[in-house]
Formats: sequence, structure tokens, C-alpha cells
Amino acid sequence: MKFGRLFAGVGALAAFVAVALFYAVSPVKSFDFEDSPAVITRPGTDLSDAYLFPSPVNPNNVVAVMNIHPGLPAGSAGTTYFDRGVLYQMKFDLKYASEAIGSRPVEDIVLQFSAGPASNGTQQIFFYGPGTPVLIGAQSKLVNSGVPTASGFINKIFTAPSGVTIFAGVRADPFFFDQAQFFNIVPDRNQGSTNPSCLPGIGNNQCPQGFNNPGTDYFATTNVLSIVAEIPKSILQQEDNTVVAYWATASTNNGN
Repeated sequence: MKFGRLFAGVGALAAFVAVALFYAVSPVKSFDFEDSPAVITRPGTDLSDAYLFPSPVNPNNVVAVMNIHPGLPAGSAGTTYFDRGVLYQMKFDLKYASEAIGSRPVEDIVLQFSAGPASNGTQQIFFYGPGTPVLIGAQSKLVNSGVPTASGFINKIFTAPSGVTIFAGVRADPFFFDQAQFFNIVPDRNQGSTNPSCLPGIGNNQCPQGFNNPGTDYFATTNVLSIVAEIPKSILQQEDNTVVAYWATASTNNGN
């Protein structure tokens, strides 16, 4: 499967995280969900969480995760698939530690994923990279001249010649979030809400405490589409760098 198309950012960007890659674990604080009309109408571009952490089974590897299409019902495996018109990317800035504080990270290495048509309860997943990006920023183009370096199938594990091991499929949503209370605090204008905030001084003063303690885990019974890549540290290590920036994007061939 070969693409020569440019992919433009659709506006779905999972939270950026910089971590001490080789010496420490840093928790990722990120979540987004139906944050624009574009991703509401095309949920296969809706990114939520991004994680980067040491492999629990191999100290020479790290694991990168990007989650897509949050809010899937239980039992989604075999019925929910990746959007075949989307290029999913994991982006890494290997020079982040030496760059100016507060500067925007620039990708040095990308891992790219696309999907074939769903058929008979399965879907082929194509992996490109790891590679130096052809374009950086809002536009993207497939690395390796658009030729996949490995492929497998949804909800199955497969490995690329580079040693990157990949899983793409349905997983339980790991995020704990009280969405109902959040929409009381920040009414969802994308869904047409005209309610005032419940916070004092902003709306009707019905929730001076903000979030409840304990809250209700809205995603406790929901799933996401996850792309998980276990990556040899040597791929992300340049000279003596010990900190990388990681973020995830979803792009379409027309920006919609």
C-alpha cells in the first residue's frame, strides 16, 4: 500500500509530554474529547491521551501510546475500526533538552500508521518508519517513499524489522474523568449547550467545590482505539540526549 499524498492536520493533537527517557518515569497529564465539530463528525481523528514510559518487560525499550476515538462502548473489538483516510503519527523531538525553554518541539523521528479497509471483522494496519519526517509541522507525508516497513492486523501484535513492536486495536480507556461534572463546569458548546457554568462568579454557583470528591468515572466502561509501539531506546537516543518530547497527531488528506 503506497501513498503519495500530503496529509494536513485536522486539529486533533494529543497532549505533548517531555520525559526523562532513560532515567525516570514521568506521568502524563492529558485528555481531550470531542473538542471541535471536525472531530465530532469524524471520530477517527479524535485523539485523547498520549503516554511514554519504560517497557515493563525490557529495560532497553520504551512504550509510546496514542489513544483515539474515546467513548467507545464495551464490546467494541470487532465492530470498531481505524479511519482509513487518516495518518496517525507518533512524533519525537530528540533535541528537546537543548532547545530554548518554552520553544515549540520539532519532530526528528516519526512513527506513522495507516489502515486498510475493514473486512470480515478485521483490518490491516500499515506501519511506516521509524524515519526522519519528510515534512514537519502541520503537514505530513509518508516516510520511506510511502512503502510500509511492516504490516499486521487490528487487535494483533506485530513487529517491524527495526525492532519496534506494534499493537493497534481496541483497549479499555485508562483515563479517569468525571465528564458530567466537567460539562457542568465548562458547558459543551460544540454539542449546542447554552447552560451557564456552575462555578461561583461565572454561572449559577451550584458547584463551589468544582469537581466532586469522589467523582464519577465516566469512562469506566468505555473503550478507545489504541496504537501502542514498544521502541528500542537506541532509536530515540542521539549522542547523549536523555530527554525527548513526544506527541501524537491525526491528519487527513484534506484537513477535514
